[in-house]
Amino acid sequence: MEVTAYVQAAGYLGIFATVFVETGLLVGFFLPGDSLLIAVGLLAAANQLHLFVALSVLFLGSVLGNNLGYFLGRKIGPALLRKARVKHEDLERTHRFMARFGPLSILIGPYVPVFRAVVPFVCGTLKMPWWRFFLLSLLGSLLWTQGLTLVAYYVGSKIPHLERYVYLILLAGVGFGIVLAAWRAYALDTLPWFRRSAPK
Repeated sequence: MEVTAYVQAAGYLGIFATVFVETGLLVGFFLPGDSLLIAVGLLAAANQLHLFVALSVLFLGSVLGNNLGYFLGRKIGPALLRKARVKHEDLERTHRFMARFGPLSILIGPYVPVFRAVVPFVCGTLKMPWWRFFLLSLLGSLLWTQGLTLVAYYVGSKIPHLERYVYLILLAGVGFGIVLAAWRAYALDTLPWFRRSAPK
């Protein structure tokens, strides 16, 4: 089902549940995250959703989901990771991500699909103080749900019927991300198949 049709069929409760499950449970990797927010913003721009209500349920779903993930990690920890069949490499990437960015990983994590689900759980597993996690996750949820949705809303209000082309927009975004990552790797001379300088 196309993501815009999914949002229209699911309604506000479905929007809330989708974000809640994706951020709170380790089985939500397959759910639309960024594409959901973009679709909500575009549909609100087309007057098919109420913007304030949509923003509220997205924010609430993210905050509650993050805290559920945190408390699951704190209470159950590694045992749940094994039951949820989270890939070892995904978990290792998350640990490296958190080691590199520290508390900022909670603010950046929502923008990365795998990290969006795993970071709250890992924070709980590592026994990060809840008040610190709560404040950072509050800000991270605000930046992710409101920021991305409002950008989509603004663009959609300027370009009519853009909600029909959500997947094309996402593909363009993915393509831009790949080009940006390749350019950064080239600038750092870390591409193994295309090195500007021969290894000594």
